[in-house]
Amino acid sequence: MKNIITIIKKDMKLEFRKRESLTSMLFFGILVLVILNIAIGIGQNIDPSISGGILWVAIIFSAVLGLDRVFSSEKENRCIDGLLLSPIEPETIFIAKMTVNFIFMIIAEIILIPLFIVLYNSSVSLETIPMLAAVVLLLNIGFSSVGTLLSAISSGTRRNDIMLPILLFPILIPLIAATVKSTSELLRGASVDKYSQWLYLTMAFDLIFFGSSYLLFEYVIKEG
Repeated sequence: MKNIITIIKKDMKLEFRKRESLTSMLFFGILVLVILNIAIGIGQNIDPSISGGILWVAIIFSAVLGLDRVFSSEKENRCIDGLLLSPIEPETIFIAKMTVNFIFMIIAEIILIPLFIVLYNSSVSLETIPMLAAVVLLLNIGFSSVGTLLSAISSGTRRNDIMLPILLFPILIPLIAATVKSTSELLRGASVDKYSQWLYLTMAFDLIFFGSSYLLFEYVIKEG
């Protein structure tokens, strides 16, 4: 646990010193929301099935920018070799890097979701906030798990900025689809029973891909 916290602190200090990942994530996410709002029509009431998709397009695409930096900074001066030579287990590195990606997403979502609610006139009541938070957390876990593993794979290639999205998005399709469906029903004011199957699918995705990424990370990081 101590090693996990140490790596997280190192990455967070590096990020807040340079402010590359969070700045690019927020700028891109805000830009997507504003452009789509202008294209659809400012002040228009949008069907929840569409607005839910718009929200997650902005968040997912901005989050990919943060994934790229987590391992590329380690690979630049072969800092990753120092981590591997230390007594820290590869699984510990995975948990730490995944947590950093998770934190980056939370920070971006704290800004992007309220902006989305304002721009798209979405009605989010106090009763729906806990469920919306649950949907957000479930997506973040799955995205961070898969993203951390694939970021470690793509960072060893010459064109990691292109390779990462190519590897990532096909795997994320079930997670994104289930999250969009859950969010759309939630924004429509439906009861949990209406979208519980999508929540179960998201949980299953998280369990499967967190376990797979956790087990495979050791081989990926050593080969890279």
